[in-house]
Amino acid sequence: MNPYTLTLLRHGDIDHDGRLIGLTDLPLTELGHRQLEGSWQRISSLAPVTAIATSPLQRCREFAVKQALGGSLALKVDPRFAEMDFGDWDGQPVSDLEHEHPGWGDALAEGRLSPPGGESYEQFRTRVLAGLSEWMTIARGSHRLLVTHGGVITVLMAELLGADFSVAKLMTVQRGGFVQLSMLEGHPAYLMRLETTCAD
Repeated sequence: MNPYTLTLLRHGDIDHDGRLIGLTDLPLTELGHRQLEGSWQRISSLAPVTAIATSPLQRCREFAVKQALGGSLALKVDPRFAEMDFGDWDGQPVSDLEHEHPGWGDALAEGRLSPPGGESYEQFRTRVLAGLSEWMTIARGSHRLLVTHGGVITVLMAELLGADFSVAKLMTVQRGGFVQLSMLEGHPAYLMRLETTCAD
């Protein structure tokens, strides 16, 4: 199998107002649209995109559909690339969660805490990795782009780079930014670039 580039593009700005947003289906703001357009231009200048996959949530899907149609690219919309299901926590102020469950983010990743009515971190990780594995078997070309969410990107970076979640989380991809990995089956991925969006 030939090597290929995997670009993980995080959706742009949303009007979250300090709330935890998982499966709540918020649209992009005007800034969010500009962020993704700027990153798309940068990504395309590095190498033409050959296949696209996306979360079904509109903050990812609408942009992915637009680019796939514009470039006549194969597109896979997969619910397994959606953000984590935070259950009863979805839409709650992050400050409230931190007050009630100090260190809740690390506790989630370590399996010590699961959101009521949502999915555990291990369930989230398992579905994301299954989605990627299936997509990689059908995607074609040397540059594959996934439009998705911060949590999904952290899971994938931890897995593909062989890093702990706590380490992968430090390599934060800002909204509208992207990370690129060089992939070759049977070998560990390596980090090519991590960029923030050009828009402001």
